[in-house]
Amino acid sequence: MDILTGCTGYIAVEIGKCTVNPITRQVGYLFNFKKIIDDLTKAKKDLQLEQQKVQEAIERAAMNTEVVENDVKGWLENVNQLMEEVHSLENKAEVNTRFCNGWSPNWIWRYKLCKEAIQKTTTLKELQEKGNFSQVAHRTPIPGIEIFSSSDFEVFESTKLAFQQVMEALHDDTSKRIGLHGMGGVGKTTLVKEIYKKEKELNIFNNIVMTTVSRTPEIRIIQGEIAGFLNLKLDEESNTARAIRICLRIKSLEKILIIMDDVWTDINLEAIGIPSCDDHKGCKMLLATRSEHVCNLMRCQRKIPLNLLLERESLALMKKITGVVDDCQPLNDVVLKVVEECKCLPIAIITVGKALIGKSLDEWNVAMHQLRRSRLVDIEGVEEEKNAYVRLKWSYDQLKRKTKLCFLLCSLFPEDHNISVEELTRYAMGLEEYKDFHLLEDTRSQVRATINSLKDSSLLLEGIGKGFVKMHDMVRDVGLWIASKGENEFKLIACTRLDKNISFEGVTAISLMASNTKQLPDKLVCPTLNILLLGRNEGFKEISDTLFEGMNCLKVLRLEENILSSQSLQFLTNLQSLYLKNCDFIDNLSSLGKLKRLETLSFHRCGMDALPNELGDMGSLRMLDLTDCNKLEQIPPNLIQRLSQLEELIIDLWRFKNWDVEGKNAEISNANLSELNSLPSLVLLSLRLDLKHLPQGFVFPYLQRYYISINYPYSFNFLPNNPTFCDSRTLEIKDLNAFSMNAFNKLFCTVEYICIESCEMECIVDTTGGNYSKIFANLVKLHLQDMSCLRTICEGPNQNVIFSNLTILVMYGCTRLNSLFSLSHAQSLIKLKQLHLANCNELKKIISEEGMVLESHNQPLYLPELETILVCNCGKLEYIFPILVVRDLPQLESLELQDLPQLKQVLGHEKDEDVGDGNNNVLSKLRYLRLENLQELGCLYRGNSSLVWPSLQHLNVVNCPKMNASFFTEVEANVRTLGKVFYDFIPF
Repeated sequence: MDILTGCTGYIAVEIGKCTVNPITRQVGYLFNFKKIIDDLTKAKKDLQLEQQKVQEAIERAAMNTEVVENDVKGWLENVNQLMEEVHSLENKAEVNTRFCNGWSPNWIWRYKLCKEAIQKTTTLKELQEKGNFSQVAHRTPIPGIEIFSSSDFEVFESTKLAFQQVMEALHDDTSKRIGLHGMGGVGKTTLVKEIYKKEKELNIFNNIVMTTVSRTPEIRIIQGEIAGFLNLKLDEESNTARAIRICLRIKSLEKILIIMDDVWTDINLEAIGIPSCDDHKGCKMLLATRSEHVCNLMRCQRKIPLNLLLERESLALMKKITGVVDDCQPLNDVVLKVVEECKCLPIAIITVGKALIGKSLDEWNVAMHQLRRSRLVDIEGVEEEKNAYVRLKWSYDQLKRKTKLCFLLCSLFPEDHNISVEELTRYAMGLEEYKDFHLLEDTRSQVRATINSLKDSSLLLEGIGKGFVKMHDMVRDVGLWIASKGENEFKLIACTRLDKNISFEGVTAISLMASNTKQLPDKLVCPTLNILLLGRNEGFKEISDTLFEGMNCLKVLRLEENILSSQSLQFLTNLQSLYLKNCDFIDNLSSLGKLKRLETLSFHRCGMDALPNELGDMGSLRMLDLTDCNKLEQIPPNLIQRLSQLEELIIDLWRFKNWDVEGKNAEISNANLSELNSLPSLVLLSLRLDLKHLPQGFVFPYLQRYYISINYPYSFNFLPNNPTFCDSRTLEIKDLNAFSMNAFNKLFCTVEYICIESCEMECIVDTTGGNYSKIFANLVKLHLQDMSCLRTICEGPNQNVIFSNLTILVMYGCTRLNSLFSLSHAQSLIKLKQLHLANCNELKKIISEEGMVLESHNQPLYLPELETILVCNCGKLEYIFPILVVRDLPQLESLELQDLPQLKQVLGHEKDEDVGDGNNNVLSKLRYLRLENLQELGCLYRGNSSLVWPSLQHLNVVNCPKMNASFFTEVEANVRTLGKVFYDFIPF
């Protein structure tokens, strides 16, 4: 009674201090404890449901590359922080309740808990109401050019002066339009990119836009580039309506800079959507052009020249590229003469220099004499630029034969085009020059090698995205000049426009991609034509049935955004490579069967609904590509197996669901997967399937490259750098039974990336039957999710040879799994870098110690490359690794352990004796440490070595009530030693 009286007296004092709430409510805290805590729990669950909805909306937005709104990010941060506080409060309440089972309640503590719980409940409800967002994300702004390397930017006196003058003009309110002019190859594009980056850093303009105009401007493409920088969606069909939309967006910005590169003539800015200087005084424009006259036409207030390099700057650049040093005077004399022949033009110096890297004095002399004798005539362009063309032509002459052909093929693409290396490969596959390769994959490797050689020579530039390249417009001009005159060993004569009364005698290549050609004739007589590239032309869409009649020698044909009948193609009896993109057909494509010599057939986003049975008559076909032909509903049965020479098959169609699985008749008769086994030459397969089980007895054949996705509507997207189908060995498997999993047995020997979700498997590898040495030997990443039947990863003896190349292991929701690795299996994981485990409710051990016999001092080093550990919601796990197996994790940088109620230690367990040599080397590279909701955790490491963390940057400890005092002593020592460390400790 005295205790209660004393407590009541204290409570009275506390209540007396309150000036806001009624006294009765304060007293009510003490007698409604359970209801108050229940209200708190309900409000928390309601908020968690709202949080889940928002998180799912964010994930959907991420698939569309949208950016989360700042207020949504802030809301999620507040929710996460509040959830931690509520969880801590619930633990305190549980302790209070448990304490009261055998003792009188601690009324003072209960009063404070109730008061805090009511406040938290109110905050939870307020946050839930705020979580009803009308929009959680917006479209991602197109990344600016600052994402690209600045390695090409050299600071010379000429560039420095021009840079300073442009920056001054941009910050001068009287200069609305600035023109940067200089001859081709002097470095205008590189300089305006650097200006873009600098202005981005200064953040003076609300937005900066950069677009490439080119010699033949395409208004729609320019509008698209501008809209991308403005994060503006253009739904309008007409260019005029699009221009109005762009103009309104630009006017909405107080200050905007528009950079227009590669301007050749006066531009109708109004047609693009760019307002005049008088109409929007905050709009500035910087244009780069070869001609000062264009600056006058565009009414530039400031005209800034970008001059040639000085002679000493030219010599310094050449020496930097070639690595020539000053201590060899005879060589330096010749280098100076070669530099003189390059006429101080950066692009000429760079291309010539790269061709001379590592060359001897004699080879430098030969190059110097060749450059002096070189002459080019009849080159379109400014007279003084001929010097640069001569030097670029000389660089071309130094290339190997196949590299030269690849260079000329690249010049056939439109100016400033982002060239797909794979598309280029398809063209090369149709030419005689590449017929000496046995497999298409060999041709692909050769093309990539030549592309790398051209990039090394600076004759090609990196494109936008992996697998793409670009060509400098001046380099392209040289390529077209070489091709137009036929001055090459391939007798390639190119034509890029159709003029009246033009003769095609001797012409071997025509490229009208994105040209100004208004209309195609009904028939083109080109008896020597080998290559024809058509597409992206506003002037013509429909192809005449007789257009190709006079092209008996045609070997490579590309059509884009055209409407045609397959009958128009039946005359091309020598055609070997056909590339169709975004094309529609007015017939059933049956005439394609007459193309007996065709080797590669690519349908990319084409509109047919069925493949013709006659396609099986193509006895020479080696590649069939059906990427994104989402209207396709029928592939006739037995068609695939009739293509006996097929090496590469790409059926990347998520919507195609009509595979004949059981061999029975359906509404639409279709191909069966078993036909793949009738293709003896098949080495590359890209396949998307929507099937619950595979044909009985079906096994995928041995393949060199593959991307096979089953029951995944979208790519799992866990591949590094997102390799394309021809770069990876990838399996994505979902919702298959154990029987169907046998279909992948041959591929398990070579697979590099694999994701298995919701499949009926008890183990991933079973070594009991022998013949297992190559299983998963190349596997780099393994992702297992919702595998409710999985008991273990490996079963059987001799597991030390499995997963020897594995670097990433992710496991979610494997609820039956008891242990992850055996001791021998763990020995093979010498390359493992990331380990993620979550929601594995039965997991007791990550590394099983059964049969372990180790000396305590001379043990092998396990998991030597492990960098990241994330383990959460594994309710039965008592420790992460046994200390006798993994005493030190020398590369570990991040350790996150959450919601592990039985975890007692990170390294070791209670039965371990104290081990260690006393050295301060455990977790020496650890940068991030998070320990949360680990009610039984007493220490990280059971041993006599101190925990010294010289690399620690972030430490977060939440609700670890049993953490022993020595841990916090070492934490304090580390924090004092390291200085600035983010440190967050909440014991309950």
